[in-house]
Amino acid sequence: MGTKFDLLIINQNRLKSQELWGDIVFELRRLDQLFNRFDTTSETSKINKEAALTPVQVNPEIWSVLKNCQMYHIRTLGLFDITLDNFSKVVLNENNHTVSFSKKDISLDFGGYAKGYTLLKIKDIIHQAEVKDCFADFGNSSILGIGHHPYGDAWKVNFENPYNHSIVLDEISLKDMALSVSGNTPSYTGHIVRPDAREPVNGRKAISVMTENPLEAEVLSTVFMIASEAEKKQISENFAIQRIVEYNL
Repeated sequence: MGTKFDLLIINQNRLKSQELWGDIVFELRRLDQLFNRFDTTSETSKINKEAALTPVQVNPEIWSVLKNCQMYHIRTLGLFDITLDNFSKVVLNENNHTVSFSKKDISLDFGGYAKGYTLLKIKDIIHQAEVKDCFADFGNSSILGIGHHPYGDAWKVNFENPYNHSIVLDEISLKDMALSVSGNTPSYTGHIVRPDAREPVNGRKAISVMTENPLEAEVLSTVFMIASEAEKKQISENFAIQRIVEYNL
């Protein structure tokens, strides 16, 4: 998925930790192949190439993902949109689990979804392995803290100002919580776009969202970058958000 993944496991023997790491690496590679629109063999790439021409039958996981994205599209007042254009042009046929595009230049981009979905899957793997204390960091923007640090009652995460790394904007404590941070940096600005107006966010700001669900944290951190104050209030009522902070950088 084009970013670094780090995992810290506490109070486990070496063999069990290595087995868990192997399972997680397998899942990372599997989901990267599923979501990578630049990989011509991926399910996403196939949909993008063919769905404007003919309905594409998809596997059960992608079908579930697309239905999930449709649900988040509704719950965020249309601001979460994996087409970055008009999700209403994605036609999902319930009878045979096919997807088609009613507009030629539509394509799917899971950039604001895939890391959160992957972290949710990894969380399940960690729980199945009965690991009680663990810290997972996906590119410094999608983070999961399970249990606590060996020398504290939670996992501490510092958020530095990307425009001035000597300034720590926030210290966040995670205990069985997920954190997602979205925003602009000096080298990466304008990548978050409001779909209805197709206007990029160019301001020096960032959003952090903490929830129990890593996927919802990922979705909401992006959505709140483009939402108005009235929209933020309305969207917040649809989710169990533990903490949300906006930073002026």
